[in-house]
Parts: sequence; structure tokens; C-alpha cells
Amino acid sequence: MFIQKLDSINGFLRHCFQTKNVRAIKKVHAHLLRTGLLFISPSFESKLIFTYTAFLHRNNSKTVTALLKCINPANQLPFNMILSDYSRNGFSFLALQTFSFMHTNGVPLDTYSFCCSSVASCSMKDVKFGAQIHSLVEKSGWLSSVFVGSALVDLYAKLSLINDAAKMFDEIPVKNIVCANALLSGYGEANQWVEGLEFVRKMRALNLKCDHFTLSAMLRACAGLSAIELGRQVHGSVIRMVSDLEDDVFLQSSLIEMYGKCGLVGKAWQVFNLSGFGYNG
Repeated sequence: MFIQKLDSINGFLRHCFQTKNVRAIKKVHAHLLRTGLLFISPSFESKLIFTYTAFLHRNNSKTVTALLKCINPANQLPFNMILSDYSRNGFSFLALQTFSFMHTNGVPLDTYSFCCSSVASCSMKDVKFGAQIHSLVEKSGWLSSVFVGSALVDLYAKLSLINDAAKMFDEIPVKNIVCANALLSGYGEANQWVEGLEFVRKMRALNLKCDHFTLSAMLRACAGLSAIELGRQVHGSVIRMVSDLEDDVFLQSSLIEMYGKCGLVGKAWQVFNLSGFGYNG
């Protein structure tokens, strides 16, 4: 009987989500509080929060925030769900408030918490909060997570704090191509083409293999420096390394841009008109 009741509530929550009926969700919330089911089943907490935040509007954001005080602080899952949904739906300020609530009230922080809050800090262009997250990451030992490290590198890079991004990259114990590309992207956004190409050489020394994004960033740097000979070499690497180039519009565009900005408009048109790129650039 109890399991059937749980199933019926789950089904009703799904219906509320599909119909976007906020009023009905609030009634379910009140029922779960009165009966104590909200505290018996952690899944209800998560599903209720997800249903609220999946179609978040400003008229119910206060209601969602109030939910934080009703959730068991020992279970970070529902907190991470609301943190993620706030961030994804453009409520970055509320995402950072949620993260602050978690930290202040002893909710366990994990990779997901730090990554989502870093994204929200970036959206808010909040350097101070980002630095606080960085400090907390170091104190809590989560710097060993390459995902958290990559998020912080991306945060600093997108805020044009390239030196901080580079320092963050150096602090990551085990590096991968994701955090490397995050820093490389920052060099590109700052038009620091020389530094970007020097960093690619450092990537090779770290045994980090280039991927499609790395090659595209190198082509962009060659375009920025009008370094046509180096650009041809990168084009050759693209041919050798990328088997599905005809499906990669981003790389194709980078090749066209590189040749165009280097003054070889005819070559740019040639690349544009080719579908297979199966030739020696």
C-alpha cells in the first residue's frame, strides 16, 4: 500500500512537470510536508525540486529557495539538482546563493557542486566569488579532481584572467586535454596568439594529445599572427589526424579563416569548395 502511494505521487509529479502546473506542485509539496513523506524519501526531495526548477519562473523562485531549509543537509543530491537547474536556467545569482547555503550549513560539497558554482560565477562575472570557490577547493582537497580544476581554469580564462588561469592549470595534479583546451581557449579570447602556441608545445611535453578543438585554436592563432607557413603545417596535421574532417564544420571554418586572414583568398575558396579535404595542404 505504501509503495503504491509513493508510485502515485511520483506519477502525479511527472504529470505536474508535463503540464507545468505550479499550483498543483505546491499542493503536493504541502501534502508531503504534512505526511512527513518529504523527509522519509530523499527521492521526493529531488523530484520536487527538479519539477519546480525545470520551468523556473521569477514568481516561484522564492518558494524554491525556501525548500533548501527543509532538506536534509546530509544529502547533497537535491541541493546539487537545484544548484544545477538555477545555473542552467539563467538564475546564476540564486545558484551562488544555493552554493553559499550548502557551504554554510555543512552540506557535503562534491565535484558537481564546485563545477556548477564555477559556471555560475563565470556567468555573473563574479571574480571575487570565483576566487572564494578556488580557495575552498584547495582547502577541501578537491583540486585533485581534473573536472573541478578544468572548471576553475575555464572560469579564470573567460574572465580574461589568463595568468590566473595558467597558474590554476599548473596546480592541477593530473592534467587532461579538457583543462588544457580551456586555457588554450582563454589565450585565444585574449588574442595572446604567441602564448597560445607556446602552450601547445607545453601540452606536447605533458603528453597531452591534440584534439579537434586544439587544432582549431592553433589555426586561429596562425590567422591572428598571419603565420602562413605554420598554418600550412597545422593543416597538414589536420589531414593526418582527423579522419572525419568533412563533418567538422568548426575545423573547416578555422582553415578557411586562417588562409583568408593570411591573404591566400584563393586557397580559402579552395578549402571552402572541397568536401573531403583529402589532399596535402
